[in-house]
Amino acid sequence: MARSKLLLYPRKLLDIRWRDLAVAMLRCLFPADAAKSEAQICRTFAPARPVLVTFAVRAGFDLFLKAQAWPAGSEILMSALTIREMADIARKHGLVPVPLDLNLAKLAPEVSAMEAAITPRTRAIVIAHLFGSRVDMDPFVAFAKRHGLLVLEDCAQAFTGMDYIGHPETDAAMFSFGSIKTATALVGAVIVLKEAQLLEKMRSLQRGYPEQLLAEYFHLAFTHVLVKLFTIPLLYGLFYSACVWLEKDFDQVINAVRNLPPEDEEEDLALIRKQPSAPLLSLLLRRLRTFSSQRLRERREVGRQFARGLPPGITCLGSEAPFHSYWVFPVLVEAPERFATALRKYGFDATTAGSALSVIAPPPEGRFPATENLRAAHRKLLYLPVYPEVPLRARARLQGALHEIQKEAPHLQLIDARRVYSARVGTIDSPRTISGIHEILERARKRNLPLSLMGTTHNLGGHAFLDGAAALDLKRFDRVVSLDVPGKRITVQSGITWETIQNAVNSSGLAVKAMQSDNNFTVGGSISANAHGRDLQFSTVIQSVLSFRIMLADGSVVHTSRSENTELFRLAIGGYGMFGIILDVDLELVENSVYEQSSEILPLAFLPDYFARKVKGDPLAKLFIARPSIASQGFLDDTIVTKWRVTAARPKDIFRLDHERNVRRDRFLFALSRKYSWGKTFRWHAEKFISLHPPGGGCVSRNNAMRPPVSAIKMFDYQSPADTDVIQEFFIPIPRFLSFMESARSVLRESGTNLLGLTIRYVVQDSESFLSYAPREEAFAIVLYINEELSREGWDKSNALTQRLIRLATQNGGTFYLTYAREVEPGDLRRAYPNMDAFFQQKHRFDPENRFTSRFFEFYRPHFLARRAAASD
Repeated sequence: MARSKLLLYPRKLLDIRWRDLAVAMLRCLFPADAAKSEAQICRTFAPARPVLVTFAVRAGFDLFLKAQAWPAGSEILMSALTIREMADIARKHGLVPVPLDLNLAKLAPEVSAMEAAITPRTRAIVIAHLFGSRVDMDPFVAFAKRHGLLVLEDCAQAFTGMDYIGHPETDAAMFSFGSIKTATALVGAVIVLKEAQLLEKMRSLQRGYPEQLLAEYFHLAFTHVLVKLFTIPLLYGLFYSACVWLEKDFDQVINAVRNLPPEDEEEDLALIRKQPSAPLLSLLLRRLRTFSSQRLRERREVGRQFARGLPPGITCLGSEAPFHSYWVFPVLVEAPERFATALRKYGFDATTAGSALSVIAPPPEGRFPATENLRAAHRKLLYLPVYPEVPLRARARLQGALHEIQKEAPHLQLIDARRVYSARVGTIDSPRTISGIHEILERARKRNLPLSLMGTTHNLGGHAFLDGAAALDLKRFDRVVSLDVPGKRITVQSGITWETIQNAVNSSGLAVKAMQSDNNFTVGGSISANAHGRDLQFSTVIQSVLSFRIMLADGSVVHTSRSENTELFRLAIGGYGMFGIILDVDLELVENSVYEQSSEILPLAFLPDYFARKVKGDPLAKLFIARPSIASQGFLDDTIVTKWRVTAARPKDIFRLDHERNVRRDRFLFALSRKYSWGKTFRWHAEKFISLHPPGGGCVSRNNAMRPPVSAIKMFDYQSPADTDVIQEFFIPIPRFLSFMESARSVLRESGTNLLGLTIRYVVQDSESFLSYAPREEAFAIVLYINEELSREGWDKSNALTQRLIRLATQNGGTFYLTYAREVEPGDLRRAYPNMDAFFQQKHRFDPENRFTSRFFEFYRPHFLARRAAASD
């Protein structure tokens, strides 16, 4: 489907002209009479009704509740889908927001649900007109009259001109003119009231607020000049490309520009308790006087036509509403964030963050039902760029893209880091809360769906997916829960990355105790693989973990540690997500020391003795890595040995967190070594020089030493259709290390393997993790970086090589890393991991319905559970 690769149609256009923005900034310099402008707004908007102009709809709602002064514990029935701050405001007034589920076709609550929810404490109902649709208010007004309730209309998304100013019998109708609203004034709201007495009370309260600063409004106007400029499709496409190139989350950048608060941040009433400024009132009056009904009619027609052409399986919300202006175009799709990523490749910016809507949770007492319709819909919500400014030809191309994506489902295709194993999952959910995780688990249980857990998915054996499974993507479950600096302890959600933890603890002089060598993995993923790094004393992740909570297959949440539910602690760490969903994790921290890096070049045969004397035998040595040469001359013999020793030196800015450096240089060297024999030699000499001449004289903080200047994962971000880079790893007891390496060198040469690198690390003996890869004695971890062809012949060759190396490892009393495991022979798996049979038995005990699963698990399950069943016959 042809398109310009630079064009990207934005999710939403600002409904404001350049000259309106110019007037806004001009009025900041030469303000008009605010009282006069406000009076004219009121006469223009609803000449026969009491009208109040406020800073925002939230400010108007706050004033309304302030004026009512209902007793604490009073309840308000509310459309469950609304901006989160509306419920926050009600709670700050001591009220209880009671959410009402919606009929998704009408985007309205059912009167029967309201009848079931009403109690003697109910004081009012708030009906939200969503996405530009309009709810038939007659049934709700009649309901309110029967029960003596007040009625509020949240029309923040429903302004269509002065043709609709709220139902005549509602007590308040609240219209927004915020940043992305129809006829925006950048901020501001108009509240149409039923009673003049209430107007005077609210106006009197508002007069006690400070006025919005002119400088604040000028800044807002200037920001929107930039936003409008960058929503030109060509510039917007360049902006998106820049975010991708800089590895920034596009939605997060957009939300920051729009100044949207974090999802878990409560409403700060001080920020909205202010009077509208004079330039805001001037611009709002101008927008009302120049409102174009013709553009609204065009938008409605474009929306109706587009809705008729949607592919099967994609639903437009509000299709049966009595009126729909298509302020935005919301649809329901599976895995909406990934769907949006797929759609951007066609030149259209869809988003799950088109507005700040969220689903209100019911009060915790359990007296009110959960809003199941809305919760199911909200997780599938996606906003499409459907508006008149998208040309007809482009809209046709968008329709075609939707049909293609829905048919081919690239958004539901998951593939391992090796690009060999793949699956088409049923759905992918990205929860941000424990309740959201529990909801997804309950849905999987009700539908009897297997559940696969995802982090950054850098495994090679299909550990994070299975055909038809519900995939749980935990990368957005990523908050720091608490940081105890004196106690050197941090509690985090499992989807957080090690990099984020380092950013959180660095300023407190702390560092992670144990983590893997790359910091862009999630904590949950690292724990599930019991990953290891470069630290000599705390080599495996389990040594950082004090405790964690895990959600089991039955939905219960269990706390585990070395003294509580110990068995589950040992099973889940290194258990590849098979026992439950790791929630929050308590990690031990250490001092962010300063190290001095030094390197030496020596023959590989000298390494065990050198390591014993000068690395492990050196009390000041803390980190270690060795890299044998992959050049043909001295292949896997000449070795760069690097260690980091504690130093008292404190160079300037030593504790400032570093960022990746020389990525292009190192990728270039890597590419040469991938394609040419001479490239391997050239890279080896370059690496020797770089290692012997470290930047900054070799001084580095622990946090920076544990976040290498070039991420190995990014080095392997290689997307050739012909070949791929993969990793294999073996753990060999140190006394048998040289024997293994001598045989491995011969195997690699004989097989003609395109070896891109080999690193050696140290892991301490670990008997805590049930599937420990160093269960009996300390070992060297040998990590091989290999390039293999993406063909059946290439896979077979690579698998045969892996099988030979696995058998070499087990013959030398070693193991291999399950994270990178392929189709390993069950006998070899048992030899490396004698506890594997017991592991599968424990898995069956904790998860008898096999709720948590993966391609990796299902591949081996018949060999181990079948043997158990046979043994019990």
